[in-house]
Amino acid sequence: MTRRWVVAAATTAGLGALAGAAARMLFGSQRGSGHVDAPDIGALALFGAPGSFGDLDSSQDTAEDIRIVTVDVPGWGFGPGQAAYMSTVTSDGTVFTATTPFSDNQAQPTGTGMELAVFEPDTMRFTRLVVPSNTGRTHLPRAEAWFRGVGGADVADVTVIGSGADERVVFVSAVSYFGWDTAVYGQLPALGQVHRPAPGRPWSYDPTRSWTTDQLAVAAPPGVSASAFPHEGRGEPRWSRGPAAIGRLPASGHLVIAQYFGAASLGTDQGALLVVDTAGRVRAAWQYPEVRVFGIPVVVSPREVVTDPTSAAGDERFVLISDCRTADNQVVSFPIQEFSYSAGTGSQGSGTITPCSTAVRAAADDSRMETACFDENGTLYVARTRSDGLRAATLAVYPKIGGDRGLVTRTPATEGWPQRSWGALNPPDYFVAGTDSGGLVRSIVLDPTSGAVVLAGLDGTLQVVRPSGRGTRMTFAVGRPIDIGLRHLRGPSNRYVGLRRGAVDAQRRVMWLPVNQLVLDAIAWPYPPFKLDQWLMRIDLRAVLT
Repeated sequence: MTRRWVVAAATTAGLGALAGAAARMLFGSQRGSGHVDAPDIGALALFGAPGSFGDLDSSQDTAEDIRIVTVDVPGWGFGPGQAAYMSTVTSDGTVFTATTPFSDNQAQPTGTGMELAVFEPDTMRFTRLVVPSNTGRTHLPRAEAWFRGVGGADVADVTVIGSGADERVVFVSAVSYFGWDTAVYGQLPALGQVHRPAPGRPWSYDPTRSWTTDQLAVAAPPGVSASAFPHEGRGEPRWSRGPAAIGRLPASGHLVIAQYFGAASLGTDQGALLVVDTAGRVRAAWQYPEVRVFGIPVVVSPREVVTDPTSAAGDERFVLISDCRTADNQVVSFPIQEFSYSAGTGSQGSGTITPCSTAVRAAADDSRMETACFDENGTLYVARTRSDGLRAATLAVYPKIGGDRGLVTRTPATEGWPQRSWGALNPPDYFVAGTDSGGLVRSIVLDPTSGAVVLAGLDGTLQVVRPSGRGTRMTFAVGRPIDIGLRHLRGPSNRYVGLRRGAVDAQRRVMWLPVNQLVLDAIAWPYPPFKLDQWLMRIDLRAVLT
C-alpha cells in the first residue's frame, strides 16, 4: 500500500517543531557543504492540501514498485479559479508555480486576481503570493454581468535571475488586463519580480521592479513601443500581445519573451519576440513576418522560448516553438526555429534579434514540436507530439557539431525564408526510439549532474533518457515509463488532471512537477470563480536514475 506522511496541527506562518521534524524525515539533514541527504520516503512524493489526494492514498504500488507518498501541507491552497502552471526553483530550494485559468486559456480567466504559489520544502510552508495592481487592488473583476465576476490575470511563466542576495524570480502575464475599470482597479504587471527583502524574510512581490504594459512602453524607444505594446482599445492600457514564455539569456542576462498574439492596430495576426533587461527596458523587438505555405497564410503564435547555455555574448542563441494554424483554425504542424540575440552597446533598444534557421519540422507526418530543453553542451532535445495532439512522438535530438546545430547548417534562414522555406523538413541527428509510448509531453527538463533528460506526459508517466557521448557519437539509454499516479487523482467527469513544466533543483537532486486540475470546456465559460485542488510532485532524481 502507499505510505503517507501527515504534518498536522501547525500554521502556515510557523510550522514549529512538528513541521521541522517532518521536514527532516522527508528531506534529510543539512550538511555544512549544502548537500542534502537522500530522503527515505522513496522516489515520488505528492504535496497538497490535506484530504485532496483522492484514491491515491489507498492505491496499490505501481508495477515498477514505485511508491507514491502523499504529504499533507496545512494551509496549501491556490486561489479561486487558479490552476498550477509552469514552475521554477531558487537556490534555497523554494519552488515557484505560475498560475493559469481552469479553462487553460489565459484569454478566458476564471479567477479575479493574480498570484503565484510559493512552496518552501525545508519548512513545509506554502504561500499564496497575491500580486496587487499598481493601485493596491487584489480583486479585479470585470464589470459586465455576463462575465460572472471573473477578471484578474494569469502568470504565464517564471524563471530565476541573479544570485545570492540579488536572486529574484521573474514572471510574465499573457493577459494582464481583462476589461476592468483601470481608474478604480489600476493595472497588473505584464512583467514582474519577486524577491526576499532580507535574509530569512518571506519571498514577496517587488513593485519597484515590476511593470505594467504602459510602463514598459514608456521605457521603450518610440518605434518599438508602438509595435511591442500597441494601443488597441480607447481608454484601455496598451496591449501586451500575450507574453507566453520567458527565458534568461546566459551572457547578457537579458530576458527573451515570446509574445503570442498579433495586433489589430498593426494589421497582423502574427506574434512577436521581445528582449527586455532586468530593469524593464526593451532592448530588442522582432515581429514575426507573414507566412504562406503553398499560398495559404499561416498564423504563427510564439509559445515557448528556450535559451542555449553555451551561447557567447553578441550571439546568444535561443529556440522558439510556435503554435500555428490557418485562418480557418486548422492546425499546422508546430515548428521549431533558432534565433540569435546581440545586446548591442547602448542601454536601450540597440539590440537585435536575428533568425538563424527557418522554422522546421522533424518529420513529414504532421507531428508537432512540443517543448524543448538544452544540455550543457548545447545539444537540443525536442519533445514531439503525434498529429492527434495527444500522444508523444519520438524525441528529436539536434547536437551542437562544429559550433552549430543542424537546424542552422541544414536549413539556414536565407533571404525570403518566410515564403520559401517556412515549415521545411529538417530531420534531427537522432530520433530516440522508445520515447513515443506515452502521452503528449508537457515537461522536458535536464538533470545537469547526470545529463539525463526527464520527460513527463499527460498520460501520467515519467520517462528518463540517459545520453552518452557528444555530437556525432551519441547513444541513448531509455528507461521504462514510471506511473506517477495521476489516474488516482481524477474526480468528476467535468474535471481534468494534468501536469505542466517541472523544475530541477540541481543542488538537492530533486525535480518538482506541477500537477493541476482544470475544467477546460466541461463547463460553459464564464462561470463564477471557485477552487480546485492543485498539487506539486517531488521526484528524487537519484532514485529514478538508478
